[in-house]
Amino acid sequence: MMNKQEVLSIMEQYGLSATKSLGQNFLCNEDVIGRILDLAEISEKTRVLEIGPGIGALSEEAVKRAGKYVAVEIDTSFQERLDSVITEQGGRVIFQDYLAFSASSLSKEEMPEVVISNLPYYVMTPIMLKVMGDFPSCRKMVYMVEEEALDRIFTKPGTKQYGPLSVLTDLFGAKKKEFVVERSSFVPPPNTTSAVITITRHEGQEMENECISFVESAFALRRKTLVNSLSSKGKYSKEQIAAALRAMEKKETTRAEEMTPSDLFMLYEILERRKDGNQHGV
Repeated sequence: MMNKQEVLSIMEQYGLSATKSLGQNFLCNEDVIGRILDLAEISEKTRVLEIGPGIGALSEEAVKRAGKYVAVEIDTSFQERLDSVITEQGGRVIFQDYLAFSASSLSKEEMPEVVISNLPYYVMTPIMLKVMGDFPSCRKMVYMVEEEALDRIFTKPGTKQYGPLSVLTDLFGAKKKEFVVERSSFVPPPNTTSAVITITRHEGQEMENECISFVESAFALRRKTLVNSLSSKGKYSKEQIAAALRAMEKKETTRAEEMTPSDLFMLYEILERRKDGNQHGV
């Protein structure tokens, strides 16, 4: 595992540098690396996906522990380094922006049970939502995020930060803030402290892409009622949405931010069952 001197040496050896626009900060704390890998619970039978491995701080050990290991990396300048760390150890590296990545490019044997990633703030939400849609049977996700971003994940209804990310992660699994990672654990040090979180899938839960789209649509026009926000996409009529809300004993003027995650999921299920049926009753 890596310390600061090893990271600097690797960067010099391969002529690498951190690209600020990609939010790159390389982990250089052996204790933090070990704790993340322990949280991921990787064994010789585990299928693992890492998003944004960078210089391979986590990959170097994780690929040795895992049964199948795939990494998706946007920056091709890391290819030589990652080939030596991952490919030569039996893993696979796909050089692509994860947001443009198709899960269908993975074989059945590569479909991950565990996803790990150090997520840059600017792509945290879209990547987390995409992972849930891409891999609905993934049992655990271990993410490093900016501590300031935790509100967007753990916030409750009625707050400014409450939105699709907090709703969908709540529906997907049990969320936990595991520990804080200080700025000094990275090269170069970021401007803020980070935190490691885990999301452990609820037994039997598999997130549908249609549900993800539904929740995003519900919050798309935050100041509008759910009747107006959801009907603007054309999939459901205002009459269908209003009838579904009445069935739930909710006001027709209810906004998305007033609904709990389970409320929104119930609304989704009612509308999906009824969208081709009677628009005036549920």
